[in-house]
Amino acid sequence: MNPWYRFEYKIVEALTLGVWHCRPEGRENVPLTGGVLAISNHVSFADPTTVGWAMGRETQFLARSSLFKPPVMDKLLPLCNAHPVNRDAADVKGIRLILSMLKAGELVLMFPEGTRSPDGGLREAETGAAMIACKAQVPILPCRIFGAFAAYPRTRKFPGYAPMRVRIGEPFRPPEGRRFTKEQYEELARRMTAEIGKLE
Repeated sequence: MNPWYRFEYKIVEALTLGVWHCRPEGRENVPLTGGVLAISNHVSFADPTTVGWAMGRETQFLARSSLFKPPVMDKLLPLCNAHPVNRDAADVKGIRLILSMLKAGELVLMFPEGTRSPDGGLREAETGAAMIACKAQVPILPCRIFGAFAAYPRTRKFPGYAPMRVRIGEPFRPPEGRRFTKEQYEELARRMTAEIGKLE
């Protein structure tokens, strides 16, 4: 495990257990080896680190490229396994990076909704994560975080207190093949939403 990631993991663990009393459920569903695309709902700024901690396995994160602009963050975020992606355009370089990490056997966390929910509800998945899953041909691991919206919604500058819980479902496979249609991506995106929704 990346030593900086291990250090960050211990800090997150102290916060999630000590402050938010977070409980991971279904950790036994996480494949211990091989490329895995973890998908989760997105309601809070705390989601990436909290869901990543719940995995119990080193996780690679994606973050919007603007977060890397401050001088300190452009050095700190990569040490914590965060990788910049451009959400406002077709980021070919970002897609290649995600695929290379999955094919190298990494666990990559994505939020198919694309951005944080404004009201804490589950929104329809976009097709980006579905396209990645089809091209990488790796297991898809559905997750759902509870309590994070109450603790740290997008409208709040600083986090508050609310007990959190992360539920991890059973992995499923994307359709097999080498070429896929837009309709297949859309169908898989709907299934991603449904699988996350089942974790209610």
